[in-house]
Amino acid sequence: MSFYQKYRPKKISELDLVSVRESLESTLKSGKVSHAYLFVGPRGSGKTSTARILAQVVNCERNQGKKDNLEEPCGKCPSCVSLANGSSVDVIEIDAASSGLVDDIRDLREKVRLAPVQLPKKVYIIDEVHMVSTAGFNALLKTLEEPPKHAIFILCTTEAQKVPETIMSRCARVNFTKASNKEIIGSLMKAVKGENIDIDEEALQEIAGATDGSFREGHKLLEQVAAYEKTIDAEMVLEVLGIVGRVSIKKLLDAAKNRESGKIVKIFGEMEKSGIKAQVLAASLLGEVKIALEDGLERGVSVADELKLIDELIEATDRIKVSPLPLLPLEIALLTLAIDDGGGRVTLPKVEAPARQVENKVEINTHSFESVIQTENVEVKSNVVVQNYDGPLVSIDRIKTEWMDFLNVMSGSCGSLAGLLRLVSPVDVKGKSLTLSVTSRFQQDMLEREVKKKLIEEQMSKIWGPMTFKCVLGEKGPARTEAEPQDINVEPVNNDVIEDKGIVDAAEKIFGS
Repeated sequence: MSFYQKYRPKKISELDLVSVRESLESTLKSGKVSHAYLFVGPRGSGKTSTARILAQVVNCERNQGKKDNLEEPCGKCPSCVSLANGSSVDVIEIDAASSGLVDDIRDLREKVRLAPVQLPKKVYIIDEVHMVSTAGFNALLKTLEEPPKHAIFILCTTEAQKVPETIMSRCARVNFTKASNKEIIGSLMKAVKGENIDIDEEALQEIAGATDGSFREGHKLLEQVAAYEKTIDAEMVLEVLGIVGRVSIKKLLDAAKNRESGKIVKIFGEMEKSGIKAQVLAASLLGEVKIALEDGLERGVSVADELKLIDELIEATDRIKVSPLPLLPLEIALLTLAIDDGGGRVTLPKVEAPARQVENKVEINTHSFESVIQTENVEVKSNVVVQNYDGPLVSIDRIKTEWMDFLNVMSGSCGSLAGLLRLVSPVDVKGKSLTLSVTSRFQQDMLEREVKKKLIEEQMSKIWGPMTFKCVLGEKGPARTEAEPQDINVEPVNNDVIEDKGIVDAAEKIFGS
Protein backbone atom coordinates (compact mmCIF):
# COMPACT_ATOMS: atom_id res chain seq x y z
CA MET A 1 0.00 0.00 0.00
CA SER A 2 1.34 3.44 -0.91
CA PHE A 3 2.24 5.98 1.78
CA TYR A 4 -0.64 8.24 0.79
CA GLN A 5 -3.25 5.50 1.25
CA LYS A 6 -1.62 4.05 4.36
CA TYR A 7 -1.30 7.36 6.21
CA ARG A 8 -4.37 9.23 4.99
CA PRO A 9 -6.40 10.90 7.78
CA LYS A 10 -8.99 8.75 9.60
CA LYS A 11 -10.61 11.52 11.68
CA ILE A 12 -11.49 15.17 11.18
CA SER A 13 -8.92 16.15 13.82
CA GLU A 14 -6.24 14.44 11.69
CA LEU A 15 -6.96 16.48 8.55
CA ASP A 16 -3.77 18.23 7.45
CA LEU A 17 -5.46 21.25 5.86
CA VAL A 18 -6.09 23.56 8.81
CA SER A 19 -8.91 25.60 7.24
CA VAL A 20 -10.94 22.50 6.35
CA ARG A 21 -10.30 20.90 9.73
CA GLU A 22 -11.58 23.95 11.60
CA SER A 23 -14.64 24.26 9.35
CA LEU A 24 -15.72 20.63 9.85
CA GLU A 25 -15.00 20.72 13.58
CA SER A 26 -17.54 23.55 13.76
CA THR A 27 -19.99 21.36 11.86
CA LEU A 28 -19.50 18.55 14.41
CA LYS A 29 -20.10 20.90 17.29
CA SER A 30 -23.30 22.34 15.80
CA GLY A 31 -24.53 18.96 14.56
CA LYS A 32 -25.88 20.61 11.40
CA VAL A 33 -24.78 18.25 8.66
CA SER A 34 -26.00 19.37 5.23
CA HIS A 35 -27.75 17.01 2.82
CA ALA A 36 -25.28 18.06 0.07
CA TYR A 37 -21.69 19.30 0.09
CA LEU A 38 -19.47 20.67 -2.66
CA PHE A 39 -15.76 20.13 -1.94
CA VAL A 40 -13.70 22.44 -4.17
CA GLY A 41 -9.91 22.40 -4.38
CA PRO A 42 -6.76 21.35 -6.25
CA ARG A 43 -5.68 17.74 -6.75
CA GLY A 44 -4.22 15.93 -3.76
CA SER A 45 -5.65 18.35 -1.19
CA GLY A 46 -7.67 15.67 0.65
CA LYS A 47 -11.20 16.07 -0.75
CA THR A 48 -11.98 12.35 -1.11
CA SER A 49 -10.38 11.47 2.26
CA THR A 50 -12.51 14.13 3.97
CA ALA A 51 -15.66 12.86 2.23
CA ARG A 52 -15.02 9.35 3.57
CA ILE A 53 -14.48 10.65 7.10
CA LEU A 54 -17.74 12.61 6.91
CA ALA A 55 -19.52 9.44 5.76
CA GLN A 56 -18.21 7.68 8.88
CA VAL A 57 -19.28 10.54 11.15
CA VAL A 58 -22.94 10.45 10.05
CA ASN A 59 -23.07 6.62 10.27
CA CYS A 60 -21.08 5.99 13.47
CA GLU A 61 -23.16 4.47 16.31
CA ARG A 62 -21.91 7.21 18.66
CA ASN A 63 -23.76 9.88 16.71
CA GLN A 64 -27.12 8.22 16.14
CA GLY A 65 -29.94 10.28 17.62
CA LYS A 66 -27.68 13.29 18.38
CA LYS A 67 -28.64 16.77 17.22
CA ASP A 68 -25.40 18.53 18.24
CA ASN A 69 -21.89 17.84 19.56
CA LEU A 70 -21.27 15.02 17.12
CA GLU A 71 -18.18 12.92 17.84
CA GLU A 72 -15.34 11.63 15.72
CA PRO A 73 -15.93 8.16 14.22
CA CYS A 74 -15.05 5.47 16.78
CA GLY A 75 -13.52 3.10 14.25
CA LYS A 76 -14.88 0.08 16.17
CA CYS A 77 -18.62 -0.13 15.50
CA PRO A 78 -19.88 -2.24 12.55
CA SER A 79 -20.59 0.88 10.51
CA CYS A 80 -17.07 2.29 10.96
CA VAL A 81 -15.44 -1.09 10.29
CA SER A 82 -17.41 -1.69 7.08
CA LEU A 83 -16.59 1.82 5.84
CA ALA A 84 -12.91 1.46 6.74
CA ASN A 85 -12.49 -1.73 4.74
CA GLY A 86 -14.69 -0.52 1.86
CA SER A 87 -17.26 -3.30 2.12
CA SER A 88 -20.34 -1.14 2.72
CA VAL A 89 -22.86 -0.94 -0.09
CA ASP A 90 -24.42 2.24 1.31
CA VAL A 91 -21.45 4.52 0.60
CA ILE A 92 -21.18 4.79 -3.16
CA GLU A 93 -18.17 6.46 -4.81
CA ILE A 94 -18.68 7.55 -8.41
CA ASP A 95 -16.03 8.82 -10.81
CA ALA A 96 -17.90 11.33 -12.96
CA ALA A 97 -15.06 11.39 -15.48
CA SER A 98 -16.18 7.92 -16.60
CA SER A 99 -19.80 7.91 -15.35
CA GLY A 100 -21.05 11.39 -16.19
CA LEU A 101 -23.65 10.44 -18.78
CA VAL A 102 -27.29 11.22 -18.18
CA ASP A 103 -28.23 7.52 -18.00
CA ASP A 104 -25.82 6.98 -15.09
CA ILE A 105 -27.25 9.95 -13.19
CA ARG A 106 -30.81 8.79 -13.83
CA ASP A 107 -29.89 5.36 -12.48
CA LEU A 108 -28.44 7.07 -9.38
CA ARG A 109 -31.65 9.08 -8.98
CA GLU A 110 -33.78 5.94 -9.03
CA LYS A 111 -31.61 4.03 -6.55
CA VAL A 112 -31.23 6.90 -4.07
CA ARG A 113 -34.90 6.50 -3.16
CA LEU A 114 -34.23 3.02 -1.80
CA ALA A 115 -33.50 2.78 1.93
CA PRO A 116 -29.94 1.95 3.09
CA VAL A 117 -29.11 -1.74 3.42
CA GLN A 118 -26.71 -1.66 6.40
CA LEU A 119 -26.08 1.92 7.52
CA PRO A 120 -28.33 4.71 8.84
CA LYS A 121 -27.37 6.98 5.92
CA LYS A 122 -26.66 6.50 2.23
CA VAL A 123 -23.71 8.63 1.14
CA TYR A 124 -22.94 9.37 -2.51
CA ILE A 125 -19.41 10.66 -3.17
CA ILE A 126 -19.16 11.96 -6.75
CA ASP A 127 -15.56 12.74 -7.72
CA GLU A 128 -14.69 15.14 -10.57
CA VAL A 129 -18.33 16.21 -10.65
CA HIS A 130 -17.56 18.95 -13.20
CA MET A 131 -17.32 16.15 -15.81
CA VAL A 132 -21.04 15.36 -15.52
CA SER A 133 -22.87 16.24 -18.75
CA THR A 134 -25.40 19.07 -18.91
CA ALA A 135 -28.25 16.59 -19.15
CA GLY A 136 -26.75 14.69 -16.21
CA PHE A 137 -26.69 17.85 -14.07
CA ASN A 138 -30.33 18.50 -14.96
CA ALA A 139 -31.21 14.98 -13.86
CA LEU A 140 -29.26 15.41 -10.61
CA LEU A 141 -30.78 18.80 -9.82
CA LYS A 142 -34.21 17.49 -8.81
CA THR A 143 -32.65 14.99 -6.39
CA LEU A 144 -30.56 17.72 -4.74
CA GLU A 145 -33.65 19.91 -4.37
CA GLU A 146 -35.70 17.25 -2.62
CA PRO A 147 -33.33 14.55 -1.34
CA PRO A 148 -34.61 11.66 0.79
CA LYS A 149 -33.80 12.01 4.49
CA HIS A 150 -31.49 9.00 4.43
CA ALA A 151 -29.23 10.37 1.63
CA ILE A 152 -26.23 12.70 1.68
CA PHE A 153 -24.38 13.89 -1.42
CA ILE A 154 -20.71 14.95 -1.39
CA LEU A 155 -19.59 16.41 -4.74
CA CYS A 156 -15.83 16.86 -5.29
CA THR A 157 -14.27 18.95 -8.03
CA THR A 158 -11.04 20.67 -9.05
CA GLU A 159 -12.89 23.05 -11.41
CA ALA A 160 -15.80 24.72 -9.64
CA GLN A 161 -16.39 27.12 -12.54
CA LYS A 162 -17.69 24.19 -14.61
CA VAL A 163 -20.35 23.27 -12.05
CA PRO A 164 -23.71 24.96 -12.82
CA GLU A 165 -24.88 27.63 -10.39
CA THR A 166 -28.11 25.72 -9.88
CA ILE A 167 -26.12 22.79 -8.46
CA MET A 168 -23.76 24.95 -6.39
CA SER A 169 -26.61 26.87 -4.79
CA ARG A 170 -28.03 23.67 -3.33
CA CYS A 171 -24.76 22.54 -1.71
CA ALA A 172 -22.75 23.64 1.31
CA ARG A 173 -19.40 24.60 -0.16
CA VAL A 174 -16.09 23.70 1.50
CA ASN A 175 -12.96 25.22 -0.06
CA PHE A 176 -9.77 23.15 -0.12
CA THR A 177 -6.67 25.24 -0.85
CA LYS A 178 -3.15 24.30 -1.82
CA ALA A 179 -1.30 23.13 1.26
CA SER A 180 1.49 25.25 2.72
CA ASN A 181 4.96 23.74 3.14
CA LYS A 182 4.31 23.50 6.88
CA GLU A 183 1.11 21.52 6.32
CA ILE A 184 2.83 19.24 3.77
CA ILE A 185 5.67 18.53 6.21
CA GLY A 186 3.16 17.79 8.98
CA SER A 187 1.50 15.21 6.73
CA LEU A 188 4.83 13.70 5.67
CA MET A 189 5.92 13.28 9.29
CA LYS A 190 3.20 10.65 9.77
CA ALA A 191 4.86 8.47 7.13
CA VAL A 192 8.37 9.34 8.41
CA LYS A 193 7.50 8.10 11.91
CA GLY A 194 5.47 5.13 10.71
CA GLU A 195 8.24 3.89 8.38
CA ASN A 196 11.16 4.83 10.68
CA ILE A 197 12.74 7.02 8.01
CA ASP A 198 15.76 9.12 9.00
CA ILE A 199 15.35 12.42 7.12
CA ASP A 200 16.55 15.93 7.93
CA GLU A 201 14.41 19.07 7.89
CA GLU A 202 16.08 20.54 4.81
CA ALA A 203 15.23 17.40 2.80
CA LEU A 204 11.60 17.65 3.92
CA GLN A 205 11.55 21.29 2.83
CA GLU A 206 12.85 20.34 -0.62
CA ILE A 207 10.17 17.65 -1.02
CA ALA A 208 7.43 20.01 0.19
CA GLY A 209 8.59 22.72 -2.22
CA ALA A 210 8.29 20.32 -5.18
CA THR A 211 4.70 19.21 -4.48
CA ASP A 212 2.79 22.28 -5.67
CA GLY A 213 0.67 22.10 -2.51
CA SER A 214 -0.45 18.47 -2.98
CA PHE A 215 -0.40 16.06 -0.01
CA ARG A 216 -0.62 13.07 -2.35
CA GLU A 217 2.32 14.29 -4.42
CA GLY A 218 4.37 14.81 -1.26
CA HIS A 219 3.83 11.23 -0.08
CA LYS A 220 4.64 9.89 -3.56
CA LEU A 221 7.94 11.80 -3.62
CA LEU A 222 8.85 10.68 -0.08
CA GLU A 223 8.09 7.08 -0.97
CA GLN A 224 10.23 7.36 -4.09
CA VAL A 225 13.22 8.67 -2.13
CA ALA A 226 12.75 6.21 0.75
CA ALA A 227 12.98 3.33 -1.74
CA TYR A 228 16.71 4.12 -2.10
CA GLU A 229 17.74 4.52 1.53
CA LYS A 230 16.23 5.01 4.97
CA THR A 231 18.66 7.87 5.68
CA ILE A 232 17.79 10.86 3.52
CA ASP A 233 19.38 14.30 3.17
CA ALA A 234 18.65 17.27 0.90
CA GLU A 235 21.36 16.40 -1.61
CA MET A 236 19.91 12.92 -2.09
CA VAL A 237 16.40 14.34 -2.57
CA LEU A 238 17.60 16.69 -5.31
CA GLU A 239 19.51 13.90 -7.05
CA VAL A 240 16.81 11.21 -6.89
CA LEU A 241 13.83 13.41 -7.74
CA GLY A 242 15.59 15.52 -10.35
CA ILE A 243 14.52 18.77 -8.73
CA VAL A 244 16.55 21.91 -8.22
CA GLY A 245 17.28 23.66 -4.93
CA ARG A 246 16.54 27.31 -4.14
CA VAL A 247 20.25 28.15 -4.20
CA SER A 248 20.52 27.15 -7.87
CA ILE A 249 17.29 28.97 -8.69
CA LYS A 250 18.64 32.15 -7.11
CA LYS A 251 21.92 31.83 -9.06
CA LEU A 252 20.00 31.56 -12.33
CA LEU A 253 17.82 34.57 -11.64
CA ASP A 254 20.77 36.67 -10.45
CA ALA A 255 22.68 35.77 -13.63
CA ALA A 256 19.71 36.86 -15.78
CA LYS A 257 19.33 40.17 -13.93
CA ASN A 258 23.10 40.82 -14.06
CA ARG A 259 23.11 40.10 -17.83
CA GLU A 260 25.51 37.15 -17.43
CA SER A 261 24.45 35.01 -20.38
CA GLY A 262 27.54 32.79 -20.19
CA LYS A 263 26.74 31.87 -16.59
CA ILE A 264 23.16 30.97 -17.52
CA VAL A 265 24.39 28.65 -20.27
CA LYS A 266 26.81 26.99 -17.86
CA ILE A 267 24.18 26.40 -15.12
CA PHE A 268 21.71 24.97 -17.61
CA GLY A 269 24.42 22.67 -18.93
CA GLU A 270 24.89 21.28 -15.42
CA MET A 271 21.13 20.88 -14.97
CA GLU A 272 20.87 19.04 -18.29
CA LYS A 273 23.43 16.50 -17.09
CA SER A 274 21.73 16.00 -13.71
CA GLY A 275 18.31 15.36 -15.29
CA ILE A 276 16.38 18.28 -13.82
CA LYS A 277 12.67 18.13 -14.67
CA ALA A 278 11.68 21.11 -16.81
CA GLN A 279 8.17 21.52 -15.40
CA VAL A 280 9.45 21.49 -11.82
CA LEU A 281 12.17 24.01 -12.73
CA ALA A 282 9.63 26.27 -14.44
CA ALA A 283 7.38 26.25 -11.37
CA SER A 284 10.34 26.93 -9.08
CA LEU A 285 11.56 29.84 -11.23
CA LEU A 286 8.10 31.39 -11.43
CA GLY A 287 7.59 30.98 -7.69
CA GLU A 288 10.89 32.65 -6.88
CA VAL A 289 10.29 35.51 -9.35
CA LYS A 290 6.81 36.02 -7.88
CA ILE A 291 8.33 36.39 -4.41
CA ALA A 292 10.90 38.88 -5.78
CA LEU A 293 8.12 40.80 -7.57
CA GLU A 294 6.02 41.14 -4.42
CA ASP A 295 9.07 42.10 -2.38
CA GLY A 296 10.04 44.77 -4.93
CA LEU A 297 6.53 46.24 -4.96
CA GLU A 298 6.51 46.36 -1.17
CA ARG A 299 9.86 48.17 -1.07
CA GLY A 300 8.93 50.52 -3.92
CA VAL A 301 11.80 49.54 -6.24
CA SER A 302 11.73 48.76 -9.97
CA VAL A 303 10.24 45.38 -10.86
CA ALA A 304 10.70 45.65 -14.65
CA ASP A 305 13.00 42.62 -14.77
CA GLU A 306 10.60 40.50 -12.72
CA LEU A 307 7.63 41.39 -14.93
CA LYS A 308 9.61 40.57 -18.08
CA LEU A 309 10.83 37.28 -16.62
CA ILE A 310 7.34 36.19 -15.60
CA ASP A 311 6.07 36.90 -19.11
CA GLU A 312 8.94 35.01 -20.76
CA LEU A 313 8.72 32.04 -18.36
CA ILE A 314 4.98 31.59 -18.86
CA GLU A 315 5.49 31.47 -22.63
CA ALA A 316 8.41 29.06 -22.19
CA THR A 317 6.32 26.74 -19.99
CA ASP A 318 3.87 26.24 -22.86
CA ARG A 319 6.72 25.32 -25.21
CA ILE A 320 8.14 22.69 -22.82
CA LYS A 321 5.38 20.27 -23.86
CA VAL A 322 6.44 20.25 -27.52
CA SER A 323 10.18 20.68 -27.09
CA PRO A 324 12.46 17.64 -27.60
CA LEU A 325 14.87 19.49 -25.26
CA PRO A 326 12.53 20.41 -22.38
CA LEU A 327 14.95 22.78 -20.61
CA LEU A 328 15.73 24.82 -23.73
CA PRO A 329 12.62 27.08 -23.69
CA LEU A 330 13.42 28.06 -20.09
CA GLU A 331 17.05 28.74 -21.00
CA ILE A 332 15.96 30.99 -23.89
CA ALA A 333 13.54 32.82 -21.54
CA LEU A 334 16.38 33.74 -19.15
CA LEU A 335 18.79 34.56 -21.97
CA THR A 336 16.18 36.93 -23.43
CA LEU A 337 16.48 39.06 -20.31
CA ALA A 338 20.24 38.56 -20.06
CA ILE A 339 20.96 40.01 -23.52
CA ASP A 340 18.67 42.99 -22.86
CA ASP A 341 20.53 45.76 -21.01
CA GLY A 342 17.37 47.83 -20.58
CA GLY A 343 18.45 50.60 -22.92
CA GLY A 344 19.28 48.54 -25.95
CA ARG A 345 22.99 49.46 -25.88
CA VAL A 346 25.81 47.01 -25.39
CA THR A 347 29.46 47.98 -25.11
CA LEU A 348 31.36 45.68 -27.42
CA PRO A 349 34.83 44.53 -26.38
CA LYS A 350 37.70 44.89 -28.81
CA VAL A 351 37.56 41.82 -31.04
CA GLU A 352 40.66 40.39 -32.63
CA ALA A 353 40.51 39.03 -36.13
CA PRO A 354 39.94 35.27 -36.28
CA ALA A 355 43.00 33.21 -37.09
CA ARG A 356 42.97 30.91 -40.11
CA GLN A 357 45.26 27.93 -40.57
CA VAL A 358 46.74 27.83 -44.07
CA GLU A 359 49.48 25.31 -44.87
CA ASN A 360 50.63 25.15 -41.23
CA LYS A 361 50.92 28.94 -41.10
CA VAL A 362 48.64 31.28 -39.20
CA GLU A 363 47.07 33.92 -41.42
CA ILE A 364 45.08 36.83 -39.97
CA ASN A 365 41.95 37.91 -41.84
CA THR A 366 41.60 41.64 -41.29
CA HIS A 367 39.48 42.44 -44.32
CA SER A 368 36.10 42.88 -42.62
CA PHE A 369 37.28 44.09 -39.23
CA GLU A 370 38.81 47.36 -40.36
CA SER A 371 35.41 49.05 -40.16
CA VAL A 372 34.78 47.63 -36.66
CA ILE A 373 37.94 49.06 -35.11
CA GLN A 374 37.97 52.30 -37.05
CA THR A 375 38.39 55.49 -35.05
CA GLU A 376 35.53 57.74 -34.04
CA ASN A 377 36.57 60.40 -36.55
CA VAL A 378 36.40 57.99 -39.45
CA GLU A 379 32.95 56.80 -38.32
CA VAL A 380 31.61 60.35 -38.22
CA LYS A 381 33.08 61.12 -41.64
CA SER A 382 31.57 58.00 -43.22
CA ASN A 383 28.16 58.79 -41.72
CA VAL A 384 28.21 62.29 -43.27
CA VAL A 385 29.00 60.81 -46.69
CA VAL A 386 26.21 58.27 -46.34
CA GLN A 387 23.61 60.91 -45.45
CA ASN A 388 24.23 62.60 -48.84
CA TYR A 389 23.90 59.34 -50.78
CA ASP A 390 20.47 58.06 -51.87
CA GLY A 391 21.57 54.70 -53.27
CA PRO A 392 22.28 51.52 -51.29
CA LEU A 393 25.01 51.94 -48.67
CA VAL A 394 26.62 48.65 -49.59
CA SER A 395 25.87 45.97 -52.12
CA ILE A 396 24.09 42.80 -51.10
CA ASP A 397 27.10 40.85 -52.39
CA ARG A 398 29.40 42.60 -49.93
CA ILE A 399 27.01 41.97 -47.02
CA LYS A 400 26.78 38.28 -47.93
CA THR A 401 30.55 38.09 -48.15
CA GLU A 402 31.09 39.76 -44.77
CA TRP A 403 28.05 38.24 -43.01
CA MET A 404 30.01 35.53 -41.16
CA ASP A 405 32.55 38.10 -39.99
CA PHE A 406 29.69 40.28 -38.72
CA LEU A 407 28.33 37.31 -36.75
CA ASN A 408 31.74 36.64 -35.22
CA VAL A 409 31.90 40.26 -34.04
CA MET A 410 28.41 39.97 -32.53
CA SER A 411 29.44 36.80 -30.72
CA GLY A 412 32.06 38.73 -28.80
CA SER A 413 29.40 40.34 -26.59
CA CYS A 414 26.01 38.90 -27.50
CA GLY A 415 26.60 35.27 -28.36
CA SER A 416 22.97 34.21 -27.99
CA LEU A 417 21.74 37.00 -30.26
CA ALA A 418 24.46 36.16 -32.78
CA GLY A 419 23.25 32.58 -32.57
CA LEU A 420 19.76 33.61 -33.69
CA LEU A 421 21.27 35.57 -36.59
CA ARG A 422 23.10 32.44 -37.77
CA LEU A 423 19.69 31.00 -38.67
CA VAL A 424 18.89 33.85 -41.10
CA SER A 425 20.44 35.10 -44.33
CA PRO A 426 20.67 38.53 -46.01
CA VAL A 427 18.71 38.59 -49.29
CA ASP A 428 18.33 42.21 -50.43
CA VAL A 429 19.32 45.87 -49.80
CA LYS A 430 17.07 48.79 -50.69
CA GLY A 431 18.36 52.20 -49.72
CA LYS A 432 19.32 51.95 -46.07
CA SER A 433 17.16 48.87 -45.38
CA LEU A 434 18.51 45.32 -45.32
CA THR A 435 16.07 42.42 -45.80
CA LEU A 436 16.81 39.22 -43.85
CA SER A 437 15.23 35.87 -44.65
CA VAL A 438 14.08 33.95 -41.55
CA THR A 439 12.74 30.40 -41.28
CA SER A 440 10.03 30.84 -38.62
CA ARG A 441 7.76 33.37 -36.95
CA PHE A 442 9.62 32.77 -33.71
CA GLN A 443 12.92 34.00 -35.20
CA GLN A 444 11.16 37.01 -36.70
CA ASP A 445 9.49 37.94 -33.39
CA MET A 446 12.74 37.56 -31.44
CA LEU A 447 14.88 39.62 -33.85
CA GLU A 448 12.32 42.41 -34.33
CA ARG A 449 11.86 43.10 -30.60
CA GLU A 450 12.77 46.74 -30.07
CA VAL A 451 15.82 46.28 -27.85
CA LYS A 452 17.36 43.47 -29.92
CA LYS A 453 16.64 45.26 -33.21
CA LYS A 454 18.36 48.42 -32.00
CA LEU A 455 21.41 46.46 -30.82
CA ILE A 456 21.77 44.65 -34.18
CA GLU A 457 21.34 47.83 -36.22
CA GLU A 458 23.99 49.65 -34.15
CA GLN A 459 26.50 46.89 -34.87
CA MET A 460 25.58 46.87 -38.57
CA SER A 461 26.21 50.61 -38.75
CA LYS A 462 29.78 50.11 -37.51
CA ILE A 463 30.51 47.80 -40.43
CA TRP A 464 28.30 48.95 -43.30
CA GLY A 465 27.14 52.40 -42.21
CA PRO A 466 23.73 53.42 -40.77
CA MET A 467 21.01 50.99 -41.78
CA THR A 468 17.89 49.27 -40.58
CA PHE A 469 16.67 45.75 -41.24
CA LYS A 470 13.43 43.85 -41.60
CA CYS A 471 12.65 40.13 -41.58
CA VAL A 472 10.65 38.12 -44.13
CA LEU A 473 9.73 34.45 -44.01
CA GLY A 474 11.75 32.42 -46.46
CA GLU A 475 12.79 28.83 -47.05
CA LYS A 476 14.30 26.81 -44.22
CA GLY A 477 18.01 27.28 -43.70
CA PRO A 478 20.18 30.30 -44.53
CA ALA A 479 21.42 30.55 -48.09
CA ARG A 480 25.11 29.79 -48.57
CA THR A 481 27.25 32.42 -50.26
CA GLU A 482 30.29 32.02 -52.43
CA ALA A 483 32.51 33.46 -49.72
CA GLU A 484 31.30 31.07 -47.01
CA PRO A 485 33.61 28.13 -47.82
CA GLN A 486 36.59 30.36 -46.99
CA ASP A 487 35.37 30.57 -43.38
CA ILE A 488 35.10 26.83 -42.73
CA ASN A 489 38.26 26.67 -40.62
CA VAL A 490 37.75 29.93 -38.76
CA GLU A 491 38.35 29.41 -35.04
CA PRO A 492 35.72 30.94 -32.70
CA VAL A 493 36.59 34.19 -30.99
CA ASN A 494 35.86 32.78 -27.54
CA ASN A 495 34.30 29.79 -25.81
CA ASP A 496 30.88 31.44 -25.57
CA VAL A 497 30.50 31.03 -29.35
CA ILE A 498 30.75 27.25 -28.99
CA GLU A 499 28.25 27.18 -26.14
CA ASP A 500 25.84 29.49 -27.97
CA LYS A 501 25.99 27.40 -31.14
CA GLY A 502 24.72 24.40 -29.21
CA ILE A 503 21.74 26.41 -28.02
CA VAL A 504 21.05 27.75 -31.48
CA ASP A 505 21.19 24.31 -33.12
CA ALA A 506 18.70 23.03 -30.56
CA ALA A 507 16.50 26.10 -31.01
CA GLU A 508 16.44 25.52 -34.77
CA LYS A 509 15.16 21.99 -34.21
CA ILE A 510 12.30 23.31 -32.07
CA PHE A 511 11.32 26.59 -33.68
CA GLY A 512 12.88 26.53 -37.12
CA SER A 513 10.53 24.09 -38.80
